Amino acid sequence: MPMEIPHILVAEDDADTRELIELVLRRAGFQVTSTGDPYAVLELLATDSIDALLLDNWMPTLNGIELCRLIRSINSDVAIVFCSGAVAESDKRDAFAAGAQGFIGKPFLPQELTATLSCALNIHVATK
Repeated sequence: MPMEIPHILVAEDDADTRELIELVLRRAGFQVTSTGDPYAVLELLATDSIDALLLDNWMPTLNGIELCRLIRSINSDVAIVFCSGAVAESDKRDAFAAGAQGFIGKPFLPQELTATLSCALNIHVATK
């Protein structure tokens, strides 16, 4: 039986960074949907089959920590990985406390991104 390709939702408000992340993830074999709108994340999670969310912390209207907490209150089925320039230990601690399975700081190497995401997907599946 063929393995299903993981579907990753990228939530990143900077268009250039979002395009770079999409390229890296597609080249790594992931199916990718992306948005720069935190509220679109909620809609996409409700309507699409998403395996993991790659979430920026600093977005307009709703920050990543708030969005992660909101998602966890309604959806425990998606793995969440923060991809953020906010890399202080308190930022990481807040991300994990809000329900994230992974964290990668910007800037990152492409292999770091795919490894962190793959690890989070495996951790999340193992804890279901």
